[in-house]
Parts: sequence; C-alpha cells; structure tokens
Amino acid sequence: MKKIGVVISLFLLLCSCTSTDAFTSPRLLSPEIALEEKLSYAHAEPVSVSFPEIYFDGTEWLERFTELVEEAEDYILISTFLGSDAPVLEKLYRAIMDASERGVRVYFIMDGISALDMTESKHYMTPLYFLRSAGVHLVEYNPVSVTHLMNPGTIIMRNHIKLVVVDGSYSAIGGMNMNYISLGSGKNQTQRDSMFLFHSPSLASAMIDTFISLWNDSCIEKLERDSFPVSSSSDEGEYSAWLVQSEGTAEMFASLIGSATEHLVIFPYLPALDGKMKSALGSASGRGVDVDIIMPVDLRGYAASGIYSALPELIKETGADVFVSVYDEDGNILPLLHEKLIIADSRYVIIGSANFNFRSMSLSKELSLLIDSPQLASVLEEHVQSVLAGSEEITYEDALLLKREEGDALSYLFMYFGG
Repeated sequence: MKKIGVVISLFLLLCSCTSTDAFTSPRLLSPEIALEEKLSYAHAEPVSVSFPEIYFDGTEWLERFTELVEEAEDYILISTFLGSDAPVLEKLYRAIMDASERGVRVYFIMDGISALDMTESKHYMTPLYFLRSAGVHLVEYNPVSVTHLMNPGTIIMRNHIKLVVVDGSYSAIGGMNMNYISLGSGKNQTQRDSMFLFHSPSLASAMIDTFISLWNDSCIEKLERDSFPVSSSSDEGEYSAWLVQSEGTAEMFASLIGSATEHLVIFPYLPALDGKMKSALGSASGRGVDVDIIMPVDLRGYAASGIYSALPELIKETGADVFVSVYDEDGNILPLLHEKLIIADSRYVIIGSANFNFRSMSLSKELSLLIDSPQLASVLEEHVQSVLAGSEEITYEDALLLKREEGDALSYLFMYFGG
C-alpha cells in the first residue's frame, strides 16, 4: 500500500511538469533535415575532440583517475551521482586530499542521494565529508532533508552527471560513479560501464561551464568562469562533437534517432521508455532502420519485475530486437551492465551520463556528448559485439511469458519515475 501511494504521488506530480515532446517533433525526427541543424535546435554546444582514452573497466579507470589527480597543478572539478569511500578507493581519495593540501583547487559535487546508495557499495561505503578537512570544496546537490521533503519536486530532480576536468586540459565523461561497485570491486567484478577521457580544450571549456552552473545552483559560494583557465593547446582534434546539458537531452537523442538511416544500437540501462520515446524508435524501425536494444536485468528487487513488466510493449511498440545481458555462458551472473551508449549508422555516437529512459530525458541533470567519428563508432561496435556474445535475444513470446510470470506493474511505475 505504501508503494502504491508513492507511485501515485510521483505520477500526479510528474505528469504536470515533465515532457518528452522532442520524440514527437516532426522537425527532429525528419531524416531530411541535417543532424547538425537539428542539434542547433537542442542548444547543443559544438566542440571538437580527438580520439579518447576509453575505459570499460572501473579498476582501470580508478588507476587513471588517480594519476590525473596526482598530476594536477591548478584545479580539479568533479561531479558524481553516487560518491563514497571504501578501502580499495582510499588511494584515490587520499590523492584528492593531497592535491588540495598542496594548493590545487578541488571542487566536488555529489548528489544528495549518495548516502542512500543501495548498490553493493552500501556494504563498504564511507561518506565523503572527510574530504573537507583537507580543504576540498564539497557540496551536495539537493541534499535529502526534512525541508526538501516538503517539496517533492526538489527530491525528484537529481544530479546524475559524472564528469572530471583537470587543469582545463583533460576532461572525462561517462557513466561510472565514484563508489565501490563502479570503481573498487575488482577487475571483471565492477559494473560494466564506460568512461571516456579527452584532451580537448573546447570540450574542457564547455564542461567547466556545465560544472559552474551546477555548483552555483547548489552552493552559496559562487564560482567565476574566469577562475578556471583552459589549456592553450591548439590541438582540438579531428572530430566534430556536440555537448548538451539536461535541457537538451531529449532533443539530442530524438535528433539522432530521426537521422538514423541504417542501424541504431542502444544501451538504455533501465528500459523505462514512455510512449513518445517508443514511438520514435518505432518510426525508425518503420522506415527500415535496424534497432537493437541491449540491456541488463537489474536483479535487485523491484527493478527486475519492473523490467519484465515492460518488455512486451517495448518490443511491440519499437520494432526493436531486444537482448538482455545477465548471465555468462556458464550461467554465472555477470556484473550489471550500467553503460550508456547509442551508435547510429556506424558513424555517430552518444556517450555520457544519460540513460535512454524517461527519467534521464526529463527528471535528472545529465550531460551527453554526441561525436561524429566512424573510427570511434567502429571501436565501440566491436565492444557491442563482445557484449552481444554473452546476451540472450528476447522474442515477443518470451517477453509475454516473463511479464506473466515475473512482471509487476507497480514495480515498473516505481522504476519508470524513480530510476
């Protein structure tokens, strides 16, 4: 009964204040309009990037992240959704404290829901408030408090952005949180996810703008843009790219779906799509685009039953081939596929923090980067094939059976709005 009340409250609140209308926009969905023109409607900021360092394993990203912190000379900007310490992460957090103590300016935003982390990290985590003792400027975005509970709108809107900028030179974007399950549980045991590290002055500049906007919304201590110089390197890279913050997320995704002519590959994480999003994919399928959706089944409680409840409609309304990646060939449970990725026509790639679901399109602070690079798309398509090798295709008949035996509509609604 309590769950029903929560879901109804969320539904009534959100139906009046959120929109995924971009997925019904004839202008954004038209394959006749150039993608670059569509992205200008989404207020996407054009940048240029070189080929990134790619990390699919949290253990490897943890090592590289620590190196970047140790080498920092002027400033470090960090944003994460879930942030906490654990014994295996002590080197990273010690490096952050050491950097601050030697005069590097460290600004760190973590979402206020970090203390309520319900992943495996909950068994190991230590809150990050101790960083302040070393001079780290640490703020929580929308902390969960009695005051905020009186305004449900502030509780629902979360900062889901994961970014790192070091000295205006290196910038990282992706899906990995800063907790045990994302970074510290060991090679081949961390969640399957990705981070991309770029050396691009224009991208670093745009990401600094994003960070300052988030910070100034969250803290009485205001930051000035001029305090964070960007590398003077003229090596901008050979690939055109576009960065969008929350307000343009749905528009960017809709634009790429509308521009695809041959193939779309989507890693959505939780497949909680509203009717408009499913309709956009259905339109793409209808004009001959091969749409593949590859996702996990999060086996934690409500998530699995919610996913099973949604599968038949997802397949029927999108016309997509749907694959789930849960078990390896020996029947062992794989680490959760937490990656966010879209590839279109072996050319365009969207990476960043946004899941392809209703919450990320409407209810979270997100940061997404669309890159025009056949070379990067090729590397990521190889990665997709490695994931598909351990995945199972779910037919419509399979989905109906799973929904009947294991699905739960209330769990789906909770997943749909709550993530």
